[in-house]
This record gives sequence, C-alpha cells and structure tokens, in this order.
Amino acid sequence: MSKFCNLRCRYCYEFPSLGDRTAMSVPQVRTLIRHVGEWLADQPGREADFVWHGGEPLLMPGSFYHEVKQAQQEFLEPAGVPYANSVQTNLYRLTDDDITLMRDVFDEVGVSVDLVGGQRVNIAGRSAQPRILTHMQQLRDAGVPFGCITVLSRATAPHVAAIHRFFEDTDLGFRLLPIYRTGYAGQQAAHELEAAEIVEALKTVTDRWLSSDSFIRVEPIHGYAAHVLHALSGEQRSYYDKEHGETIFIVDTDGSVYSNGDAYDPALRHGNIFTETVPRMRRSPGFAEALRQSRRRVLDTCTGCRFHGSCTGFFSAESTPEQRWRDPLTGRLLCGVALPVQRYIEERLTALGLVDTVSRRLDRTLLQQRAVG
Repeated sequence: MSKFCNLRCRYCYEFPSLGDRTAMSVPQVRTLIRHVGEWLADQPGREADFVWHGGEPLLMPGSFYHEVKQAQQEFLEPAGVPYANSVQTNLYRLTDDDITLMRDVFDEVGVSVDLVGGQRVNIAGRSAQPRILTHMQQLRDAGVPFGCITVLSRATAPHVAAIHRFFEDTDLGFRLLPIYRTGYAGQQAAHELEAAEIVEALKTVTDRWLSSDSFIRVEPIHGYAAHVLHALSGEQRSYYDKEHGETIFIVDTDGSVYSNGDAYDPALRHGNIFTETVPRMRRSPGFAEALRQSRRRVLDTCTGCRFHGSCTGFFSAESTPEQRWRDPLTGRLLCGVALPVQRYIEERLTALGLVDTVSRRLDRTLLQQRAVG
C-alpha cells in the first residue's frame, strides 16, 4: 500500500522507492476489495487472502486498516467470500496501537529478521537487529502469534544452521527466502546466491529439520517435503495453470496488477484494479503475454519431472527473472532449486528407512508427525 519505509535493507528490491510516501487511499482500497469480491463470488471454495506489504506497512495509520476491515465486511461477507489479512513487518517500530491492530485486524503476522549479515539497517546505516529482537519479545509477551522470514543471501547462507537453531530454541516457525527480485541494475551482485548455493543451504536445513526434536514449521522445506510425500503416495496429481487457478496477484501502489513472477514489467501488466474489474484485466494483452510465458516455462522446465503433479509447477510458472536459472552449456531453463532439494529430501527419507525402495511405499508415521508439526 506504500513503499515508504523506516529501514534501508541493502538487498530490498523496493530500495529506490523507500523514501516515497505515495500510498493507496481508502477509496482505492475499497474499490480493490469490491472488485475482488465480485470476482470470487462466482468461484466457490476460493478465499481472498490480503497480504499487506510495503515498504513498512505499519507506518500507515491504524485507521487505514480499520477501513480495510470495514470494506471487507461490506463487500466480501455478503458475497460469501472468506477472507483473511496478514501483514509483513520489519518490526523496527512497535507501539501499543500496532499490537492492538495485530489483534483486531490481522489474522497472521510475519516479521522480517535476518539474525546475521548486517544488511538490515536503519536510515542512518545502523543495525536494526537489537530493536527488532526486543520487539519480537514484546509480541510474545503480549500473546501475539507470529512467524518470521529470513532472507537467504550470501551473508546469511553460511549461518543457516545457527539460524535454524535460534528459531528452534525460540519455538518460532520461519521461512528462508532467497533473494528473488532486484531493485536496480547491480544491486544484488554482492547478495544473491547461485542456485547450487541455495540448494546446499536448504540441504543443511533439511538435515536439521529431519533430526530436530522441535516441530516448528520451516519453509520452504515443509512445502518441498509435502510434495515428496505426495509423489511417493501416488495420490491424485494437480497442475498449476495461471488462467484457471492463479493464486497470487501483486498490486502496486498505483493499482497496477501483476502475476507473482512479473512485477513490475509494464509489458506483463494485467491492468489497474482501481479502475478495472478482475475479469476485464484477465482479458488484457498483458495478461495474455504473462500467461503465454508462464506456460512456456512450465513446458520447458517441468516436462518429464517425476515430481510434476505433486509439485504443481508453480515454482516455474511464477518464477521471477532472478529465479529463471539456465544450464550454462545449453542455455536450457532449469528447475534450479525445487527439483534438487526435493530429490535430496527423498534420498534422506530413503536413507532413514522411511521409504521402501522396491515398492516406493512410504512409512508415514514419523513423517506425518513432522509434517503436521
């Protein structure tokens, strides 16, 4: 809703806009919610999950989010559309009003915290870490549940075991999120990892996840393991296609709508949700081109993969340019992370004696405990 921020994290893909106070207005957000409700009213079983991002979303007035909630009650509830709100905050600022907002409006709270690396700094260039950790404890003391996201970068990758240990000791679920967007040319040269380096870091976390006595949720390992379980069980297969089941839309501050992998490419812009309905945007040339490119990536990357159908193909379909890894010799598009990590999880399950390598049957007892946890 605004890109304005009180931090200057060095890898942030919104870095050029972090001083921009331009924000969505309440009338614009009301229109957005109305258009979403009209679209989903004819799609039973689908839910509207609003993830409020920035910048720093908690710098918006609390009244803004109460207006959001009112609009959702007005437009979504009569249409029978289930909805939820979550916020992704850097937690550098935390007031009593913020805590009340988290209780009254937000169903989920995500905190961005790296623990190591020194890349999350304030406007003066000083580490934001001590204050964020203090505020995390305040949230716990206030009984506000939350999870965390840690950016997987060149600075944090060597420390993933220690990062997992921290969250294990504090009983907090977390996601390791590799850098996946760039704010300007050359920004990520010192930060982003090659696909093979991401895989090695996730293998380390996989080993810790499998051997841990804790049942914290660790993403993306949890999701990858679910795909492996699904493939081994022979259950019904599912395939992602953005035309019939797109799951993520990114809405820019001006109302422009993009698919997950395409922000902020003007050639792949669907339209403007402040002025256009969702069905109209999905008939636009921008959406048609985004759809064509997405299907091409799945065809090139997922064809013949034994996990395809358990892994829906979303990772390729909605990959950002930074996530479209290619074979250095052939130039062929590769599934650079999801496939090798899923193979590794399957190998580890086999080595632990949980998979019958002859019949490929799965001993689910321990794994179900781990997955449910």
